[in-house]
Amino acid sequence: MNSDLNECCTIIGISGCTNSGKTSLTQKLLTKFSGSKHVCQDTYFLEPGDERLEYVEEVNHNNWEKLSALDMVKMVKEIKEWIKDSESNDNTSTILFVEGFTIFNYSPLCELFDKKYFFTMDYDTCKQRRRGRNYIPSDPEGYFDKVVWPMYEKNKKDIEHYKDIVYHSGSEDQEKTMHSIMTDILTLPKIRRLYLS
Repeated sequence: MNSDLNECCTIIGISGCTNSGKTSLTQKLLTKFSGSKHVCQDTYFLEPGDERLEYVEEVNHNNWEKLSALDMVKMVKEIKEWIKDSESNDNTSTILFVEGFTIFNYSPLCELFDKKYFFTMDYDTCKQRRRGRNYIPSDPEGYFDKVVWPMYEKNKKDIEHYKDIVYHSGSEDQEKTMHSIMTDILTLPKIRRLYLS
């Protein structure tokens, strides 16, 4: 956490495996912490056809699971702008939930978080859930096994050196998980003052 940057606000990172429940849990947390805001990493994907995308010939598809498939510079810039607005505007939310599958893999963003949560998922459950989702562009045959799952394992391994990430299973009861995360967030003094005073 870079406390010099966000003394007046709190930034919570929610990351993890595809289809592990990150978005739905974040939406629930937004209702529990009134006035909080949400930034979703998915809105920073590069446009199809962008030359920076990595093409995977085996599946005739771009690799959308890599950090390089996202405009992370823009994402960090906009979050830092939110921090500045929070410092200068008493009406601005003091909590920002940042949700995305590789938010801890980009150090300029990772250093901004006050709390970090990561949702794991087993192969079979993840693959089954992924089949039930529609993506644009859609997943071609073999994309999950050739790209999605190997990249999840790699992205997860690349952040193992961070000791302040709290891991949860995306297969567990989400209400129980949400309660655990809420309790942990409320250990932050500035949040306790806002919501428990």
